[in-house]
Amino acid sequence: MVITRSGGFTGISVTAEVDDADEAAKLTEAVRSAADRPAGRGRDDFVYEFTIVTTETTDRIDLTGSQLPRDLRPVVQALLARS
Repeated sequence: MVITRSGGFTGISVTAEVDDADEAAKLTEAVRSAADRPAGRGRDDFVYEFTIVTTETTDRIDLTGSQLPRDLRPVVQALLARS
């Protein structure tokens, strides 16, 4: 899985890769679930792009900061901080 955060006040993009299969599977489930939430967007809101790569497909899911669940935010922020 590849996570890219863009937007915000400064508009700087940050990208991180998730190589651990178990961690990627948990994130994939949470991201797919969050994609069903309403996509409100503030002017300086972040946009999170999740690229999910399997042996058969590549899916891309975009979430706004307001769609990203509170319990998932620290996980995503920690992953992006590693990059």
